[in-house]
Amino acid sequence: IAVAGLIANLLAFWILHSGSGEKNMNVRAAALHVLGDLLGSVGAIIAAIVILWTGWTPVDPILSVLVSALVLRSAWRLLKESVNELLEGAPSSLDVAALKRNLSRSIPEVRDVHHVHVWLVGEKPVMTLHVQVIPPHDHDALLGRIQHFLEHEYQVGHATIQMEYQPCSGLDCHLYQSSPQGHHHHH
Repeated sequence: IAVAGLIANLLAFWILHSGSGEKNMNVRAAALHVLGDLLGSVGAIIAAIVILWTGWTPVDPILSVLVSALVLRSAWRLLKESVNELLEGAPSSLDVAALKRNLSRSIPEVRDVHHVHVWLVGEKPVMTLHVQVIPPHDHDALLGRIQHFLEHEYQVGHATIQMEYQPCSGLDCHLYQSSPQGHHHHH
């Protein structure tokens, strides 16, 4: 029975992992469930072999607890991610200081980037930022290039960009200019 279960779970796990939605949280939760069953089957097979050969029955609950601990570890990680998303937290993978540097390097008209806020809505990052630029000939084209950069380099599909032509003034700006790696705050 455990071998049959193992084959069924391997098939289900392969189907879930070969899909394009591997980053989707629901698919990952389903894959985690299947992985738990899969490990349970493996545990049952090992326990059966050990009991058949040695008659040592405590191996079964020991392996069950081990499998539970492995599944719990992955479930905790998934739970932390989903809570962060529900609370519209900042994506952990996005390095705002690096984004500021890369944006200034990639688009010569961009002089400074500040007031960057990033949060997650439905697993997709949303961003607001102020960009200090050299006054462009074509405002919309420059805005389009910045949006294209954010979408292709950082997968930010929705960004609200405020373009500024004067040097930044106010307390926040001095903080940005004084620190070499740049401050950033998340919402």
